[in-house]
Amino acid sequence: MIRINVVGFKGGSGKSTIAYYMARQLTEYYNVALVDKTFSGTISRIYNINNNIFSFLKGRNEVFYINRNNLSVINMSFLSEDDLNGLDFNAFKYLYGKLIKDSDIVIVDHSSIPHDFATEIELKAFMENFRNFAYNTVLVLSGDEIPIKRYLNYTVLLNEFVKNYAENVLGISLPSSVKFLKIIAVIINKILKGQESRLEEFIKGDEILQRSARFVIPFYISLTQRHFKDIEPPKEINDIIRYILDFLREPTSIL
Repeated sequence: MIRINVVGFKGGSGKSTIAYYMARQLTEYYNVALVDKTFSGTISRIYNINNNIFSFLKGRNEVFYINRNNLSVINMSFLSEDDLNGLDFNAFKYLYGKLIKDSDIVIVDHSSIPHDFATEIELKAFMENFRNFAYNTVLVLSGDEIPIKRYLNYTVLLNEFVKNYAENVLGISLPSSVKFLKIIAVIINKILKGQESRLEEFIKGDEILQRSARFVIPFYISLTQRHFKDIEPPKEINDIIRYILDFLREPTSIL
């Protein structure tokens, strides 16, 4: 099982669009679980899933996931910490593990803040169920984030966060040099005309962007509208999917 985290730090950057197309295309080759951990619940709305796993475990007996062909979609979106109050972690861990245990790939669409209320319990449940500690990340930045490098410090903090959980699950201390976070691709989305020169300057001074696979997607108004799910992905997104497929087929990516 391989986990891919789709991460970004701004609402509307296109994370859910990327996660949706990635999951949809990869089901041609793999069993895929797509986990919606956003506040907006964009992917859950696409599949008409109105309940979430937290409310289900607290007694709301409505569908919180779907399973179609090679794709499972799990609604883990939430509005506030109140959604998690009184949650039985062991019940969550059991149910979550049961839902994704037969998946080849788990794609997690994260919220737009570095640490949300569900990150901790979801990651802990995943690690305890599968002893899988690789944190493969697709980083999505929008064109208006070009001057902002707030993600640089965040990637260090995220690696520490994952490392601490791995240590807790394994019951051992790991060297500070151990890296769990691997940025497999950086997607710079919604680039407008005139931003290209700023983009090149931005990339030159950024070590993460220089050493990671990089994809640039121009602004497509069709992908910002609610019916984007019915639109075939543009060439740039298909290029990303092909790269992800190559990554998945590398023996070293099976962690």
